[in-house]
This record gives sequence, C-alpha cells and structure tokens, in this order.
Amino acid sequence: MQSAKRFPLKYTPRDQGILEALTRFPLTPDQLCKLSRSFSQPFSDSHAVRRRLRKLATADLVRANPYAVASFGSSPAYYQLTRNGYRLLYGFDAELPPRRYFEPIGQARHPHTMALTDFLVHLFVDAHRKGLDIRHFAPENSVSFETSVGRLRPDAAFQIVANGRPFNFVVELDNGTERVRSRQDVESIERKIRGYDSHSRAFHAFDPQRYVVLFVTTRCGERLKHVMASADSLMSNRQRTLFLGVALPQFLASDKVLDLPLFLTPRFSFSSLIPAANDSKRQKQSAKLMPTVPAFC
Repeated sequence: MQSAKRFPLKYTPRDQGILEALTRFPLTPDQLCKLSRSFSQPFSDSHAVRRRLRKLATADLVRANPYAVASFGSSPAYYQLTRNGYRLLYGFDAELPPRRYFEPIGQARHPHTMALTDFLVHLFVDAHRKGLDIRHFAPENSVSFETSVGRLRPDAAFQIVANGRPFNFVVELDNGTERVRSRQDVESIERKIRGYDSHSRAFHAFDPQRYVVLFVTTRCGERLKHVMASADSLMSNRQRTLFLGVALPQFLASDKVLDLPLFLTPRFSFSSLIPAANDSKRQKQSAKLMPTVPAFC
C-alpha cells in the first residue's frame, strides 16, 4: 500500500472500527461521531472525527464525496472505503467486491442513502446501549428474495440477538417516491408487501429464517398509516407479525428505540422491535411517553 507508506499512519483500534463501519454503509462525520458511541473509544466531537477521516483519506484508506443534500446550508461529505482500506481489513489477497462498491453513490440515491444510514446508525447505537448483538448485517442490495412478484432486494437486513434468541429484520426505507398502490406491474409498496407475504409463507412458526419487514417512512405519519393499512389488507395471515412501520423523525427523536413500542403494526397498534420487551407492564409504563404518529408532511 504505497500511499499509506508515503503518509505514515499509526493504525489504531478506533481506525479499525471506522473501516468496519464503512463496510456496512457510507457515513458522514456527524453520523460516524454518533455511531462511535458503540466503539470502545468514542470520539469526543465531530471535529475530532473529521481530523481522523482526513488522515485516513490521506493514507488512501477512505474517500470522501459530497452529498447532494443540503444540511444547515452546506452539503455534507460522506465517506466510503477505498480498495486499500478494504484490503487492510480483509487481507491483500481477499477478493474485492464489485467495482460499484467503491464508486460514488448516484445523486438520485443521496436522500435515500442518507436517511437509511440515519436509521441504521440510531439503531446500532441503541443496541449497543442495551448490550444486544447485531449480526449478519447485509447492506443495501446485497441480498435478494425470490417471491411471487419477482425478486425483492431490501435496503438492509440484519439479526438482533436478545436473551440468546435471534430476531431477523429486513428494512425498506420509503422516501415517498414509490406509489403505495398500483394496478400495474411496477415498483410499488403494495408489490413489496405481496412479495414478502408470499415469501414468508415458506417459514413455520419456529423457523430461524423468519423475519420482520420494517417500513421506515421519511415523509409523514399519514404515509406510514397508508402503508400499514395496505399491509393489513394484503396479508394472508393477519395474526402474524410480518410488517412493522415507523416514521423516521419519530424514531430519531427517541433515545431508547429498543425499549418503547414505537413501531406501528398493520392493525394500528404499537409494538416494540423485540417482542421480549413488549410485555404488558412495560407497555403501560411507556404509554405516557409514546407519541402519536405525526401527521405533518
């Protein structure tokens, strides 16, 4: 790695954490600063994050690109791994991912990617707070499901282990750009609901491959209600927990997203993400803290 030799860098365990995080999703300095709460050595502030990222970029381990999204009057930069960064993590003989893995994100995807990362970072930090493991994380478009409506590629997939029990999730982030319902065979929320519902029928009650689909909406609470109402009308088994939804602003506003029943079900009740935390006593205790789904867009 010639560039790293040209710019000597003392590689630290925290650098290891940064590079590992970037294998999951691109990160802005502010997002990385927040995610570092799950590191053994968190960053003190975003300025310290930026200084370290600049050094890693100088060593050709990470690369910055601008988001085409306004944030407090400026476009934040997002960081990705370089090939040298990937090789440092996995060995210089490791097979590299496809070329697009290292390429800048298309501008049309910027709002989607930034919102998705906000959701995942917030979840990772709270899982660390509770001492829960997140395993088998699969980034956007890295896994697919063959369903009755064709192939579905979720925006993320992961497993949370709580009390020794695994809970599997896939994420569908909704920026409001897709139709909820469509009579034509085009991309729509309804198509995804039908596909996941048909795919899930292959799993019995105790199958470890069972999963819950998390619809995360960025637009408004009314949009979330519309999505969940569609799920309720289309599901083959309405008694099964297959779909949960949450409005991203509401999710990000809570610092205990794994403690409170923040997620809307298709029956318009609220549920926590991990069923073990969803006992009646805790629901009563958290009811006073539970806001309604915001109706503003």
